[in-house]
Parts: sequence; C-alpha cells; structure tokens
Amino acid sequence: MTKLTKLMIASALLSTAMSAVPAFAADPGSASAGNGESMRDVTSGDYKPGRAKPIAPPTLTDEDNRAAPITDEKAAVKSYGIVGRSADGKEIKIEPSEALREIIIKELNAPANGAEGAPRKTEDPDLGEGEAGRQVFGTDDREQVKNTKTYPFSAIGYLEAKSKTGYGSCSATLIGPRTVLTAAHCLYSHEDKDWLSDYLFVPGLNGSTADDAPFGAFEYESAYVLQGFIDNYQGYYGSVIPWDLGIITLKQDVGTNLGWLGYANYDDLGDFTANLVGYPGDKPMGTMWKASCEVHAENIAPEYFQYDCDTFPGSSGSSVYAYDTKSKQRIITGVNVAESPEANTAVRLNAANVQWINSLYK
Repeated sequence: MTKLTKLMIASALLSTAMSAVPAFAADPGSASAGNGESMRDVTSGDYKPGRAKPIAPPTLTDEDNRAAPITDEKAAVKSYGIVGRSADGKEIKIEPSEALREIIIKELNAPANGAEGAPRKTEDPDLGEGEAGRQVFGTDDREQVKNTKTYPFSAIGYLEAKSKTGYGSCSATLIGPRTVLTAAHCLYSHEDKDWLSDYLFVPGLNGSTADDAPFGAFEYESAYVLQGFIDNYQGYYGSVIPWDLGIITLKQDVGTNLGWLGYANYDDLGDFTANLVGYPGDKPMGTMWKASCEVHAENIAPEYFQYDCDTFPGSSGSSVYAYDTKSKQRIITGVNVAESPEANTAVRLNAANVQWINSLYK
C-alpha cells in the first residue's frame, strides 16, 4: 500500500468518525460529502450574472526563473506570513507559527525528490470516461458538469471579485465549513498593487442567470494570501508562483450542507491522474467543466507541478485533486495557477503550504 493510499484511508476514516459531530470539529485536510440538506445563502450576496470577465492565468515566459527558490532562511520564513483583508477593510498580518517555521527550514534544506514517488491511478470516476489529458492542448477533452447540485460539484464554485477595472472571475473550492481555496492572483492584483474586493463565492453555479445559482451567492468575511506573493514580486509572475495560494473565509457555514474536498501533502507524490473542475471563460457563462490528465513524476517539483489538463481564463484557482478508489476520498494536491505554451501549472500543496492553510481553516 502506498503512502498516499494510507493517508487517504486515514483521512476517510477520520471523516467517517467525525460525521456525527458538529462541522466546527472537522479536522483540517479531511473531506466531507456534506449532509445533503438544502442550502441557501442568508447574507443576500449581490450576484449579478454576466458582469465579470474571467481572470486570465498568468503566462509563464521565463522558464529559468519561474520558481527560483529563496535560499535565505529568514526570507523564506517571512514569505509564509499571512497577509489579509477583512470585508470591512481591515488589514491583517500574522507571523508564521513556530510549527510552520520548522517545516519551512526543513524543506529549505531537503533535496528535491518529486520524481521518487510511486505511480497512482487517481482519476475521479464522477468525471466520466474517455480520453483524458491533452490554455487547450490538442483536442478539447473537457466535459460539462450538468448536475452541479451533487457532491463533489456542490463544493466547487464560481468566485467573483471587484478590481479597479471591473469584476473578474475565477474558480474556487470549499475545503472546510467556511474555508474556500483558490489562487492568490484571484484575490490580489500585482498590476493594481492592491486587493480585489467584494468577493462572492457561488457554489454549484450552472448557468448565466441568478436562478442558475442553486445555493445562492455567499459573502466573504476575510481574504488571505501568502506574504511572499506580495513581497517577492519582481515585476514578472515567475518570481511569485510558489506563493500563488489564496484563502477566503465565508461569513456563513456552507460546507456542512454542501460538503468540501480534502487536501494533503504527499512527500512521495509521483505519477498520478489529476482531476480539475472549474469555470473556464471560453465556455457558456456560468457553466462548470471537468477534465482529467496524467501528471508525470518528472514534471513534479517541490513547489509546483505541470500537466496538460485543458484550462482557460476563469480556471485560475481550480483545485487539482487526486481520487483514491479504496477510500473514495477526493484530496487536493495543488491549485491551478498558470499557463505556458508547453503546459499548465499548479502550485503544489507541499508540507509548508498545507500547514499555512491549516492555520486559516474554519
């Protein structure tokens, strides 16, 4: 049994054991299918279909410097600070915990071993059959999700935010009762040197009208990015790709009803089937699309991995997850953040990123 399978089974058992207790007791990283009860926003999220333009994923053009690591211990630790903004405009800054500091230093001194993991067949059966794998590479292999009200699609949503030039959209995923995972560039603009605002999470959106939002639109309480995503920017995206992770805390407990995906770090991550679901902007507005493709060990680095799953502006922030057929758990291993002529890229949920997410989990 591989380490991935063992960890997923443990996560599944933990989730099952906790199914009878309140959602606030959920263990960070474990998955939940939700209780299946009807859900509707009570915060009157001001969602107006059609006003947002899909946020384009950054294009990687400088391959040599794309993920250049920080070797200075103090700077590396500082990069994992929490920078945020609340819905009422308050700035938030939190220093990395001692536990996170220890992980960062350990990873800083560890050799790269991304290619040493065992192959895994981790395609989600709910994403359908057919040729999986091949911006769009070759034949478009994406398929529309028609029933977005069922798990896991109920835990995946359309994310909208307002910038200085108008509204933009990304994709995002519930990973806890009130916690949503996405890309940092969906929350903070280097071009504007400022946060976006008025974030709305619309889970299971399935069309171009407000009536196509089966659960409503949920307002945010606060938004967070890694400090390194802001501080380490050198005028090009490749300088901050390792820190392109964002978290939104919702005002309302959404996950107890709709469910959420698990997430984890796998030190031995090798060949696996990536599953990606989101809201690409080249498809009819507000429709959810799914894809799967193979991720090869040689394309996995400590901070990121690359694949040829088809994406398009609007897919930024989509979770890239693996499916374990024994535990039947969907576990996020990365977040889709960037494109290049050769491949699309996800920030990998390594040990430091998982610890950072855990510190914000609600």
